[in-house]
Amino acid sequence: MFRQIAISVSFAALLGGCSYGYDLTAVVQNGQLMFVVSPTSSQKPECLRDIEVAEEGGQRNTLWSESVSYDDYCANKFPISYGKSLEGQRQQDRKEVQAMPLRPGVIYNVSTTTDATGYGGGRFLIHADGHVENLPWPSTNAHENAAAP
Repeated sequence: MFRQIAISVSFAALLGGCSYGYDLTAVVQNGQLMFVVSPTSSQKPECLRDIEVAEEGGQRNTLWSESVSYDDYCANKFPISYGKSLEGQRQQDRKEVQAMPLRPGVIYNVSTTTDATGYGGGRFLIHADGHVENLPWPSTNAHENAAAP
């Protein structure tokens, strides 16, 4: 819940600060689920230092969460494979969740942090046949809805 509030506050800061947002896309490459910066995103960061994948709605079960130090913000470059352990010194104030299996038919939210001020987000669904579908946010402004239940 704290992370959800923090992301909401962070995206609100996009309107008046030096923060920036970018869209993420889930793709399958060589049989591996990966996250990339969307080709249509106006911002194109190269790396990340924090990632979370959670079920959308309901209890928002977190299925993978890792965070490394600001000093190691570019030790992990896009694309990033689902469940791949992030390189760098772990954040002591964050609870990590080892990657758990994703299920077909469930909508997932992915969120990332790049350096100290970049925030990425995306939504995706895995179909029974393994096809990954990227979904739009409920409104036209993805960054305002990145943490919406």
